[in-house]
Amino acid sequence: MCSNDSPSQKRDGAAEQHDQQIDPEALYDDYVDSINQIRQTMLPETRKRELAMQCTTVRGAAREGGVPPAELWSFVSLIAEAVSDVESATVVQSHAEVPNGRALATGTPVEEYVLTAGERSRCLAALSELLFTVVETPTASDGDE
Repeated sequence: MCSNDSPSQKRDGAAEQHDQQIDPEALYDDYVDSINQIRQTMLPETRKRELAMQCTTVRGAAREGGVPPAELWSFVSLIAEAVSDVESATVVQSHAEVPNGRALATGTPVEEYVLTAGERSRCLAALSELLFTVVETPTASDGDE
């Protein structure tokens, strides 16, 4: 196990607290980048719209001081559903194997949602980056909800 895998310890054995403040502008930019990355993937169009809309909503709430935890949980669930879409897609090795009528508009029926291995990797990478951004998003305090 690498020393970076566990929290650092003080001499008395207590774990060191990491009180890092998230730069609101950097977080805002991360959401904009995520929207752009998602739009460039081969996710179903309906899923792209849902994710972009949620990015915009959460980004706005984050700029105003924090996002209700329930809204972030809902967003994480949406990302998990998108990952499931990608994982259930038929994966082919080259564009030559992709049918002309692949179901990118809706992702269903599942057997018609076809991705190349590279497209699948790009989708999963974009969703992973978005998930990290959501996790870094500050939550609203109890008084703000």
